[in-house]
Amino acid sequence: MLNYKEYIYAIYQEKSFSKAAKKLYVSQPWLSSVVKKVEQEIKNPIFDRSTSPISLTEAGRYYIEQVERVMEIEDDMRSHFARLGSPEEMSLHIGSSTFFCTYVLPRLMKEFQALYPQITLTFTEGNNEALLEKLLDKKIDFLLEAEMIENPQVQVKPWASEEIILAVPASFQINAGLTRYLYTFEELLMRNEPGRMKPPVPLEHFKEEPFLLLMPGNDIYTRGTEMCRQAGFTPNARALFSQMMTVYYLTCEGQGVSFLRSTIPEYVTPTDQIVFYQLESPSAMRSIYLSFLKHRANPVQQKLIDFMENHSLIEI
Repeated sequence: MLNYKEYIYAIYQEKSFSKAAKKLYVSQPWLSSVVKKVEQEIKNPIFDRSTSPISLTEAGRYYIEQVERVMEIEDDMRSHFARLGSPEEMSLHIGSSTFFCTYVLPRLMKEFQALYPQITLTFTEGNNEALLEKLLDKKIDFLLEAEMIENPQVQVKPWASEEIILAVPASFQINAGLTRYLYTFEELLMRNEPGRMKPPVPLEHFKEEPFLLLMPGNDIYTRGTEMCRQAGFTPNARALFSQMMTVYYLTCEGQGVSFLRSTIPEYVTPTDQIVFYQLESPSAMRSIYLSFLKHRANPVQQKLIDFMENHSLIEI
């Protein structure tokens, strides 16, 4: 009854016979016949085809639970025999945003590799949707980003917190009337020291300013536009971008106002071409999550999980 478990599991993941067939490079009629064969063997239907998308029956839920247990054992066996065959060749694959892969992870993982020099680390850049697919396909071991993944196969651990701030070209005239809220580059880096904190700026002051925004679907786009809505306006988007660092450098060049993660100034060269403001909204605070498949981690993966639980480079 487990001979076709990969096919049943793919349908469960995709919630669609047609999508699973495409993913597996098989015909939909053949895949349907496989499901029928398994259902006849266990004498119970696995999928409720009357729902949209299709869902699991009670028997189907039990079947998937047992398949996941078998898959976990198989993963453990593969990892164990791989370590026996080449004990010095251990690797971990981490997926994250371009910003994290370029600035945050290399510094953090340098310390990790000092502790475990035998482990090779590889980084993959991408958006959450693409990286989640790679995680589910076991092409990466971990996903590190701000958007919380809601998937029954994925375990999520909050790792750190960060703040979303408003970045404004220093040349913009609006800054002249907002000096009590304004941070220079150096002041922002020292804002948590005693007596350095300034009040958050009322966002409505910027309703007439041009905004440089990330693409819809990005967490900062969602949070930024929501904060504007709460302030009573829709941001005047001059342009939309896929990369946050592009937005940062264009803000420095005077192209527009932007919402940025507060960690960026910690990794770039200080400049007097940009100023910053803190924002008073629950949407301005968010968590960074470490996500991995929900099964018992192998010893190499557990080393990274334990390391991340005790290290954070993001302090606000």
